Order: sequence, then structure tokens, then C-alpha cells
Amino acid sequence: MRGAEERPGERGRHARAGVLQALGLYFVLGFRAFEWVTPYLVYFLLLEKEYPAPGAAGWAAASALAVFPLLLLLVVGAKWLVIGRVRPGRYPLWGGYYLRWWLVQALVSVLPLDYLAGTPLLPLVYRLLGARIGKDVHIATNHLAAFDVISIGDGACIDDGASLLGHAVEGGELVIGPVRVGRGCFVGTWSVLREGAVMEDGARLEDLSLLPRGARIPAGETWAGSAARRVARVEAAAARPPARGPLRRASIALLYAALVLVLPILLLSAVVPGIALLTRIDPAAHPLLYLAAAPLVGASFVLMVATEVVILKWLIVGRVRAGTYPVHGGFYVRNWIVDRLLAFSLHFIAPLHATLYLAPWYRALGAKLGRFVELSTATSMTPDMLEIGDGSTIADEASLGPARVEGGWMTVAATRLGRRTFIGNSAVVPSGAVLGEGSLVGVLSIPPTRPGEAARPGASWLGSPPILLPRRQSSNPFPEERTFRPTRRLRLARGAVEILRVTLPPAGFIMVTTTVLLAVTELWDRLGLGAALLLLPIVYAACCAAVLLAVALAKWTVMGRYRPFSRPLWSAFTWRLEFVNALYEFLATPLALEALQGTPLLPWYLRLLGARIGRRVYIHTTGFLEWDLVEIGDRTALNEDCVIQTHLFEDRVLKASRLRIGADCDVGTCAVVLYDSEMEDGARLDALSLLMKGETLPAATAWSGIPAAWR
Repeated sequence: MRGAEERPGERGRHARAGVLQALGLYFVLGFRAFEWVTPYLVYFLLLEKEYPAPGAAGWAAASALAVFPLLLLLVVGAKWLVIGRVRPGRYPLWGGYYLRWWLVQALVSVLPLDYLAGTPLLPLVYRLLGARIGKDVHIATNHLAAFDVISIGDGACIDDGASLLGHAVEGGELVIGPVRVGRGCFVGTWSVLREGAVMEDGARLEDLSLLPRGARIPAGETWAGSAARRVARVEAAAARPPARGPLRRASIALLYAALVLVLPILLLSAVVPGIALLTRIDPAAHPLLYLAAAPLVGASFVLMVATEVVILKWLIVGRVRAGTYPVHGGFYVRNWIVDRLLAFSLHFIAPLHATLYLAPWYRALGAKLGRFVELSTATSMTPDMLEIGDGSTIADEASLGPARVEGGWMTVAATRLGRRTFIGNSAVVPSGAVLGEGSLVGVLSIPPTRPGEAARPGASWLGSPPILLPRRQSSNPFPEERTFRPTRRLRLARGAVEILRVTLPPAGFIMVTTTVLLAVTELWDRLGLGAALLLLPIVYAACCAAVLLAVALAKWTVMGRYRPFSRPLWSAFTWRLEFVNALYEFLATPLALEALQGTPLLPWYLRLLGARIGRRVYIHTTGFLEWDLVEIGDRTALNEDCVIQTHLFEDRVLKASRLRIGADCDVGTCAVVLYDSEMEDGARLDALSLLMKGETLPAATAWSGIPAAWR
């Protein structure tokens, strides 16, 4: 087992890192405030200076258009100034190189790179940051990090959610290694390439697959699974995509640049009425009126954004038809616009997800949903291509039928889920899949590729590649009116509670923006423009701190201390829990916690929420809920986007229990640790791996796969 004595000087490095990272947050939060507040600040400052409203709106729109290019220049310049060219190696965690690495990554995270996904602009940005990317490369993910050691060849396609980070934190060190993707390669949805991984020309890595550290896929082969193994040879593409000359390429890039700048403005303009209302209420003189107005402001924002997305979807693309279309052709661009609008909505009105109000919205977008369908934060879907049967449940972060882009073509196909189908957290359902009635796809799992197998009624699939589990016997101790067939009274009660769940997080954002605007305006009047801008990060940080404390207070007031429980979906307990979760996931996390990842400040806040976290723990994820049920030992590392899963919905019953991760453990990128499990001291769980319920990883052992197996 790796002990503290093997890491000389770590205690001092950790203390110095905490101080220096707190100072670095001045720039990180300053960039975040600049991105979010600038257009509104310009608009309301000009109004205060008695500028005509149309002119103020024009200058605000111009400033919004300038924010992203200016931020990009500042971040690229900061990357080369602070760390220069990233080189492979092993660097002490909390040391000087790590601090420079953290600051660059924190600044890059401010850039809304997901806005550029699927366009020629994202490869261009990655080149500016140091990555070696060839011509005609399609990238639909923002999960690249060690840019200078990442190489992607001509014509490669990297699908949505794939991770080519080029780094990991393990054993008390930041480990950086090269990732090479050859010409004409394909990397599927939510797949992970570890450091040292190589894909030779024409290789393919299918959806939800892990290419382990140092692994190599030979030219022309297809691999799948976690860990990936060879499954088939790559067949030649049926046709080449249409050729495009330099002028055509430049025109397409300019079109995307204009769309990337304009589309967010169309949605964020919905914030202006709420800010205008709150700025007219003095919170000191009328605190109750101010607080009463906040939910109304949040509701108006959610309603306006949801309505805008529906209208724009039908105006721009109409009803999507199954087929294969050339990338960057007319249909691709129109469909990309709708995909980005849906992605923006996942950020702007995220609290709408997992509520009764989501299904009607998806139906308005073209999805075919049965009665009593429960949808959470499903991603990468094409609504017109989605059909879900009565009583089905889609858990958090599931990917439902994402369009497949390969070889210059985009393929869209209908995805059908039978009655009472369950899709688990972080599962991937490929485009064109048909699942039979009563099917189950487990956590971090994928259904089989053969249509006949996937369509079997009552089949339960777990893993990647999937294995067929024995037929499940329902152990649901609650009546159906509390799970699948709620009464009208229960539906009305839940709808009333979820109004607050939907409206309060966006209301919190608008209140923060309003407070920053009022404070900066006052500082400008008293101290001048320069001082006001220098104090902007501090004002924003103070607002973030207030929000974090308010969310912690809400957790302890509404839920108290979590203990292991089992509650039906249609119960007041579950609704209260989901309300607290919404404040954490959709308000505290995007506003502040994302910026605290990789610092000692995030463990401190999680302790405030009830988690038991040891000394000098590295946490680069916000994937925690039911915090009191989590125990993490000293010097453990939780890498990007891993999930500490203390609850699951089983037959629409919310079950939660404890889990323990010992000292000196490592949990890899996109790995999931389920409740009732334990990692003993020094155990390692690889990237994209699943630790099942009730399992224990012995001390100083390494495990990998879905489900995890000893290696």
C-alpha cells in the first residue's frame, strides 16, 4: 500500500497549493464573470447613463459577440505564457508544475468549447492550444486536456463525449502521456483513450469503450468494450463525401462562427426581463418582495427559453428524417443548429430535466413519448428519432440515439424503447437501437449491436460489451400508484413541488447577475471604471460564496443528514431530495464548484455538505449526491467526470446506501463507484470502469472494466 511516507514534502506542497490556487481563482472567476455578465453590464450601464434602449441593446449585443473571441485570445495567450508546451512525464501532485497545469486547465474550462462541437472551429481552437490535428477532422467533444501530446490524423472522427485527456492523477502524481489517433479513425460516443494509447490509420473504437494505457489498435481494426478488444475488420466506406475547395471550406467556417456567436444571444436575451425587474426592487428596503419576485423571474426565463427552442427547431429543421447526410451539408448545418440549441438548453434550463414538465417539452420538439415516462438529463438525442414506451425510465446522463458521424457522413436513425424500459445512469443507446418491452440497460452499459438480441422482451444488459443478466424479479415493496401509475393527486402535488425545483436555480443565476451588476455600477460611480473591473472577480466570488452557503443551508434544512433509505418515486421524500440535488447540480456546480475542481477548496465544501473526506484528497469531479453516505480516505484521487453513485432508481424505487473509498486509492476518468461497495487502501479503479454494488476491491489491487475485474 502506498503510504504518506512515500510522498515527501506533500503536506507543505498541499498547503502552498491551497493558498496559490485561491489566488489563481481571482483570474478564473474573473474570466467566468466576464463571460457571463459583460453583455448585461453594458446594457444596464448605458441605460443608467440615459442611452436610448435600442442603442444600449445594440452595444450589448456587440459586446456579447466580442466576449468569446476575446476570451479565446486571453486563454490561448495564458496557456503559452503559464505552461508553454506540455511534455509527457510524472509530476508531483500539488507541486509547481501541477499548479501551472491546473491554472491553464481552469482557464480553458471557461471557454464554451461545447458550442463549437461538430464544427471546423473546434479543431482550430485545439490547434491554437497546441494539439496536432489534421485536415477534415470531426470533433464533437470538449474532453481534450494535455493538448501538446495529442495527435489526430486527417479525416478522423471523434464522437460526442469521447475523452482524449492525455493525463491522469494517480499515486500522488500528475501523469501526462501522448495519445495518438491516426488518419481516418473513428472514436465512439463516451469512449476513453488513456495515456500512451495509439490508434493506427483506419482503426475504430466503438461507443463506450476504453483503450487502456499503452494499448494499440492496429490499422483497419475495430475494437470495442472496456477494456477494448478486437471485434471486426473495418469495411470500406460506401462513398466519399462531397469534395470542398478552400473557398467553400472558408465559407462554412465563417457560417459556423456567426452561428456560434449569435445562437447563445438568442437564448440569453431571455434573462433581460428578469434582470430589469430585479434591478427595480431595492432588496434592502423590500426584501420579501425581492425574494418573492425571484421564482417568477426564474419561471419566465425557463418558459421563454423552452419556447424559443421549440419555435426555432421547427422553423430551422422541421421534422428530421432518418438517413445519411454529408457532413457540413445543408441538412447537417440545420440539424447542428438544433443540436446546439438543445445543448444550450441543457445548460440554461437544466432544472427542467427529471421533472413532469420535461416530457411535454420533448413532445413539442417531436419526440414520441408514452404515458408516465420519466426522463432525466439525457444527452445527444434527436427528438424526432426518439420513441419511448409507457412507463419507461431514463436515468441521469444517458445517451439516447446520438447521430453517428464517420467518414464525412452523418447517419440519423430511429431509436425505439419499449414499454417500461429502464436506461441506467451514463448508459449509451446507439442510434437505431430497438429495445424490447421491459428491457434494462444498466449503469455505464450499452445494449448489444445485434437487433434481435437487443429487442428481446424483458432482457437485462450490463457492461461493455454487454452481458445478459438473469431475468430480474421485482422486489418493489411499494404500490404501483407510488411507482408507475400515480394518482392525479400525486401528480398535482409533485408538479407543485417541481415548480420550485425548476425555477429557483435559474432565479439564483439571475439574482447573482443582478447583484454583480448593481455592485459594479456602484463601484464605477465611486471608484472609476478601472477599479470596478479589478474588483469584478471579488464581487463575483462573494456572490458565489453566498450561493454555496445557501445551498448547504438548504441541504441541511430540507433533508438533514442522509442515512441509507428506500423510497418510491412518487413520494415527498424523493421530491425534496431532488429539489436539493437540483440546487447543487444546476446552481452551485456551474456557478462555482466547477472552478474549484482540483483544489483543496472542493473537498472542504463537500465536507460542509456532510461527506467524510480525508486529508490531501484530489477531487476533479462534482459527481456526488447524498454526501453523508460517502467516505473517502487520505490522499485519494478522484479523476475527471468519475461518479460516486450513492443512489439508484430500481423499479422506480430510489435506493441509497453508503460507500467507502480508502486511503491512497485512485478512481479513473468516467469511472462509476456504486453504493454498498468498498475500495480498500491503495486500490485502483481504471477509467471507464464500474464498481458494482456489494463488491470490495482488496488493498493495493488494480481493477478495470464494466463491470470491474482484477487485472
